[in-house]
Amino acid sequence: MNDQLINLYNATGFNRVVDFVKTLAGGNSEMPLGHVLLISRVLFAVVMTGFIGYFFDRMKQSLLSMENKAKTNNRQGR
Repeated sequence: MNDQLINLYNATGFNRVVDFVKTLAGGNSEMPLGHVLLISRVLFAVVMTGFIGYFFDRMKQSLLSMENKAKTNNRQGR
């Protein structure tokens, strides 16, 4: 690899993912605490983003359904 690709590889943190996969495949169960914390933070962020997105999607659906019901009730009353 040339220097730019090596620097990109190290800067993105992709090397930690590769080391983690190598650790899993090699059977070495010891893993540095920094790697464990990084992986747990990323997983937590992904899960929380999913929950927040689901919450706002449900809120949007419920507001739209309430708005549609209000419009149909006004038209029926005329």
